[in-house]
Amino acid sequence: MTEVVIKAPKISPEEYKKYRGKNVAIYRNKIIAEGNNSNEALQKALQKHPKLKPERIEIYYIQIADELIL
Repeated sequence: MTEVVIKAPKISPEEYKKYRGKNVAIYRNKIIAEGNNSNEALQKALQKHPKLKPERIEIYYIQIADELIL
């Protein structure tokens, strides 16, 4: 059995505040585009960087809240 480890991207507090509630496209640990959904973020990233292959771009959703209060 193989274990899969997924590392979360390193996002600064400023980037977190700017992009929360959005999907971001990340390439080489840099946010290169954002969108309201993952498809929009990917399309914007490919428009800005047409030579990139889609499989090289990571898409993440930045949560709106830091914590959940019950």
